[in-house]
Amino acid sequence: MLSGLRCSNTRNAKERVALTKVPEIKFLIIISGAKFGGLTYVVPQLAANAFSSPINCPSLHFLGETDFQKKDGEILLESFVDPQVIHHSKGHTIPKLDDSSLEIMLGFIEKIQKL
Repeated sequence: MLSGLRCSNTRNAKERVALTKVPEIKFLIIISGAKFGGLTYVVPQLAANAFSSPINCPSLHFLGETDFQKKDGEILLESFVDPQVIHHSKGHTIPKLDDSSLEIMLGFIEKIQKL
């Protein structure tokens, strides 16, 4: 939810709903993340406001095949304009990067270095 509240280019300053005195977030790396509320729970109004428009902030998401929050993590991806995703075979954990995942990670780092 923090990402929807403070990411650069998400909305203009008058439309931000929280953390208005905190510098804008330039990028996100989300490991085993999920959209607040997900499929199971009612989404609080603040979270609904935070996700009311696409989040246009460079983001890298790690999604595990056996993560109990995998579905909610996939739903979170829909909130971002151009999410980069590293899929791994583990669960709710930080994975060891294979060659393919390392390539995605390095591409993301190159992208954010240009910001």
